Amino acid sequence: MNNKNLRKIWTPTRIVIVVLVLALALSWRVYRLSEKYGESVSTQGNEIGGSYRLVALGEGNVTEGDFRGNWVLVWFFDTHCPKTLCGPVLKTMSDAKKMLTREGIKLAPLAITLDPLHDESDDLKKYALPLGDHVVPLTGSPSMIEKVAREFHAPNELVKGDNDVSYHIPAPRIVIMDPQGRYAGTIDSTAGTEALVTRIHQLAHRG
Repeated sequence: MNNKNLRKIWTPTRIVIVVLVLALALSWRVYRLSEKYGESVSTQGNEIGGSYRLVALGEGNVTEGDFRGNWVLVWFFDTHCPKTLCGPVLKTMSDAKKMLTREGIKLAPLAITLDPLHDESDDLKKYALPLGDHVVPLTGSPSMIEKVAREFHAPNELVKGDNDVSYHIPAPRIVIMDPQGRYAGTIDSTAGTEALVTRIHQLAHRG
């Protein structure tokens, strides 16, 4: 086919139509992926944290809006983390919730896996709940977990543990969001229950 015939086929009008069709197809694809995996993370102006859609065990999708009215703890780990390392953090968050609940302060301790491809709901439940029965374990699509971890400044690095089993380095700090969903502060993940409760009191009185 010569250049003259090609010019007849690819008129400006036809080019515009093709571009529009491709754009619509791409938009539909993005929409379907959003429906399946959730919306993109948005910082909402926060220095740390933002909006997200993750999966709670047996409860379907949850967003940051589901925890409004609660002080929210956000911590990252995976189920290959040695229990001697990650277990105390889960217990600290769970015990802090029990203590603060008795004071009338609502707390939502969230433990988000950094390894969604291997940490199925049952794995998260078997690992996290015996160590911290008031913790809410969360997972999601790999892309969403990556974005959420980045927004909350969590590390994304593998190390080798016993028997050459690799696990993600757990977040060294617990991020604290206030009841309006704004970033409030952090605390070392090894701080312990009393220090965590005290930190929440400080932040609550500061507000």
